[in-house]
Amino acid sequence: MDREENGTDIIIPVCNQYPSTRGLLEGIYLHTDLPFHLYVVDNASRDETADLDRIYTRNITVIRNRRDRGWCAGANQGIAAGRNPNVVLMQSGVEVSAGWLDNLQAFLDTHPRIGAVGPLGPGASDRQGIDRVRERLAPQIPVFRTEDLHERNHILKYHFHRAGILVEDPLDFFCVLLKRRTLDAVGPLDEGPGGSGAEYCRRLRRAGYVLGLALDTYVLYHADPPPKAAARRGRSQGTYM
Repeated sequence: MDREENGTDIIIPVCNQYPSTRGLLEGIYLHTDLPFHLYVVDNASRDETADLDRIYTRNITVIRNRRDRGWCAGANQGIAAGRNPNVVLMQSGVEVSAGWLDNLQAFLDTHPRIGAVGPLGPGASDRQGIDRVRERLAPQIPVFRTEDLHERNHILKYHFHRAGILVEDPLDFFCVLLKRRTLDAVGPLDEGPGGSGAEYCRRLRRAGYVLGLALDTYVLYHADPPPKAAARRGRSQGTYM
């Protein structure tokens, strides 16, 4: 694919998660202003996932695997296929709102040693859960009176436009933005049993990078159950959250 000066490759490894993947794609097309190309890595789905590029014909490539290679291996496939200077790794089940990519990229661009940036998310006990971040790291985050995704982002943009914080904990890789040059320097994700977003964050730190949270970006994240086929085989190829 052609390289855009400010473009982003959005990589989504999936297995049998057609409804949530299609919902994510709808949100990306609707709410992304910067140039992007989608790479849906289909890990041998038995549903309609393989046909997504027949439904969406703009800026999308579906990479079809004949077996479930797992999320980390799928992410590496998408990274290798892309050409753009920015890379987003995502899980199906994410919902985004207006300005999500612009905000993440603006914070990532503030310093060359920021290796990866993630958004705020739901979940009281999650590392990036907005309530936990408010309690532990950023008490200035307002307490919301609305559950609406878009209203929450509007409020956060008002208070923290293009602002973020550095964090010590690993980022959750349900939605994370990195520079391609950072991925080239640190190397691909570990595709073995120990491969995970947390493990890659530790590698980023060992290479001298820091991690960030964009305080003006909130995404919803609905975890999908693991694919049944992988469970029957009695092996874990990766996490589909």
